[in-house]
Amino acid sequence: MTSAPATFLFSGYARLPQDVSHQAMYKRVGVVLEIDEAGVVVACSTTLMMASADVFFQRLLVGRNVLTERRAIEALVRYRYRGHSQGALVSALHKIFEAVDLSPLVPGAPAGPAPGATASSGGSEAHG
Repeated sequence: MTSAPATFLFSGYARLPQDVSHQAMYKRVGVVLEIDEAGVVVACSTTLMMASADVFFQRLLVGRNVLTERRAIEALVRYRYRGHSQGALVSALHKIFEAVDLSPLVPGAPAGPAPGATASSGGSEAHG
């Protein structure tokens, strides 16, 4: 029996600008990051229509640490990703960073118990 990977999945969405070809269909861009327990992005995808844009964005983020490299990640996207969706991608990343701050990746974050952990008798439960 194999154990489940020790990773977390985060998503963020942001409004697309009017001049993006797929704005009329989707209105928003989504970014999904799979992040390991150390905060390193191990996989990434977006709802960008063009595969080359999605693959390029993946190359920018995979291997980066969302706990220690946030400013560098944003600077890299702003400098290297020159597509019209750049601002929306950065906004979606900011939403992911906010979600990471409320997750088990950040010590003391109110993330709730791990699956299989015995819950305390306090009666409150975290929902996400």
